[in-house]
Amino acid sequence: MAIGAIVIQVVVKNVLTMCAKPVSVVTKKMIFKHEKFILDLNAATKAKLYSENKLVFMGDGYKAILILINSSSNPEPVKNKFKAQLKLREKPKFSQPDDMEQLRQKALNSIVKTPLKKKKR
Repeated sequence: MAIGAIVIQVVVKNVLTMCAKPVSVVTKKMIFKHEKFILDLNAATKAKLYSENKLVFMGDGYKAILILINSSSNPEPVKNKFKAQLKLREKPKFSQPDDMEQLRQKALNSIVKTPLKKKKR
């Protein structure tokens, strides 16, 4: 019988007494090809963007997507593919510039002002 578990030192005794089934984790690998670009999102921490088999960028995945959109001649397929990631970082849209000022004033007014207490010696 195989026992597979990820544990910390404190609960090792508990895990040894339990029977656990081995768990396999499947990671989704992502390579996106568009025009002359290849976007490699296999690593969770670093995305790699290649142009004509030369490394152009290595780092944050969101930045790599933006570079790909700005560098490609037809960015629509890229925008459609990564719509969820782009929408998460979208800046808030206000109907008028005054809306932002009104929200700022409401936030300032909602702050409870407490008098400063002098420290006793």
